[in-house]
Amino acid sequence: MSSPVTALVTVLKERILSPKSRSQKAGLFALLGLLYLIAKYPNRAYGTRARPDLDAIAWHGVPILGNTLSVLWNRHKFLDLIIFFFEQTKLPVMSTTILGLGRIIGVNSPEMIEHILKNNFENYEKGPVINENLRQALGNGIFNSDGALWKFHRKTASHVFSTKIYRSLIDGPFQTHTGQLIGILDKAAADGTAVDLHALFLRLTLDTFAELSFGLDINSLGKEGKDEFGAAFDYAVVQTDARFMNPFWRITEKFTPGYFKMKRAVATVDNYAYNAIDGRRKETAEETRERQGPSGREDLLDLFMKYRDENGRALNDVELRDVFISFIIAGRDTTAQALSWMYYEVMKNPVVEENIWKEIEQVGTKPNYEMLMKDMRYTNAVFLEALRLYPPVPRNLKEAVNDDVLPNGTKVQAGDFILFSTYSIGRNVSVWGPQARDFMPERWLEGSAEAVEKGSLSNHTFTADHVHAKLRKESQFKFSSFNAGPRICLGQTFATLEALTVINMLSSRFKFTLAPGQAPAVEKTSLTLPMKRPLLVNVTRRQ
Repeated sequence: MSSPVTALVTVLKERILSPKSRSQKAGLFALLGLLYLIAKYPNRAYGTRARPDLDAIAWHGVPILGNTLSVLWNRHKFLDLIIFFFEQTKLPVMSTTILGLGRIIGVNSPEMIEHILKNNFENYEKGPVINENLRQALGNGIFNSDGALWKFHRKTASHVFSTKIYRSLIDGPFQTHTGQLIGILDKAAADGTAVDLHALFLRLTLDTFAELSFGLDINSLGKEGKDEFGAAFDYAVVQTDARFMNPFWRITEKFTPGYFKMKRAVATVDNYAYNAIDGRRKETAEETRERQGPSGREDLLDLFMKYRDENGRALNDVELRDVFISFIIAGRDTTAQALSWMYYEVMKNPVVEENIWKEIEQVGTKPNYEMLMKDMRYTNAVFLEALRLYPPVPRNLKEAVNDDVLPNGTKVQAGDFILFSTYSIGRNVSVWGPQARDFMPERWLEGSAEAVEKGSLSNHTFTADHVHAKLRKESQFKFSSFNAGPRICLGQTFATLEALTVINMLSSRFKFTLAPGQAPAVEKTSLTLPMKRPLLVNVTRRQ
């Protein structure tokens, strides 16, 4: 017989080693592990460091997840969430943590933006996390690169933009493609049918930029039905942006139809890019001279294909594809969206439209460089006001390379992300005054800007005298719709001239009114700022 001690040991051994006991132990260890993680990460995301110095500006989250769930739940109204936080706290800086990204420090003042985009420019990069999110759609082009690669893209592209070229564009592609749009609007006016102005502007800017930059005749304005390239490009950009709101996208995307739709969309865009590159490589010397014409103007594709590095290596097709994609998003989306939001606001403020018409009556209806840059001041103010409220890139993210201190004393550690929203700053009353959220073109005109800043100018106080006022120049860090510092947009003048050409040619011929019954326009969540729904308008010819 066994002793009592031996029997007890046998019983305990059986219980400990039993499946039920092992399951209970695993559950206990899991619970202890969870409690440990909760204690270590009481209000921040897993993997982030405690930062007592940021507690006063922290957007406190839940244990282990930090603010991940809040971002996921509000991903379709993230811009409003940023504004809400800054308005509630009245602070220029906030701190938050998100799984997969880590700590994010949001800033909401021109001083902070100047520090990040200019004064300590080299310390804030796109970085590997942002690059991975963007790479499938944008590759390693100018928007998704840092350091030497970014400098190469910028220096090469800068040769395209000059006053001489701007003059030729106004007389050429700008007016040619706008003429196509006028034909479409003429038909709509005659038939009495509403048109989607937002979709038409996207087609217009795609046709214009693809021709002058890559020699492509996409002719989306001349095609009936769906715009294949535009639809694929838009989907890829929206899906790419969604990755910043979902730290689990690498896993979740593979279990949704969006995974395959994204691959098809990128393949469609790539097909256009590679066809343009292949066609240019096969071009003969005679065809090159004929395409460039008497001016001998080289487009973006010419410049990047001619480039050779220090070892004599040319860019391969994948690298040229990245150039194509990056500049298409810059040349197509930004101007089209700005024009759409501008006309939306103008249709809500008919007196603004009348003032645009009065200015056009004075300056004429045959756009040229001098007229657009010097004489269409009021119209330029209207366009700038649309860009202020609806910036083409509504938010931006940077990663700190080294430790730093922001102008207000907030400490930034290497690896922290900096978030700034041009959309939020455009609505910040401490930056733009009590009428920050109102569409007020007068804020860009000397003589009335001060009244707007004080909030003493009525929304509907527009007079013909404003047509003669000088345009006011704001700091690029206060008005950063074209970015700021060394990365300020190369195409700022290009976009302005194209927009003013379009406005001059359209508003001199047509009056637009919002089609009855449609809901107010809202922003679609994307890397840029498209409209979520069609902008349906009725078109009538001006008498």
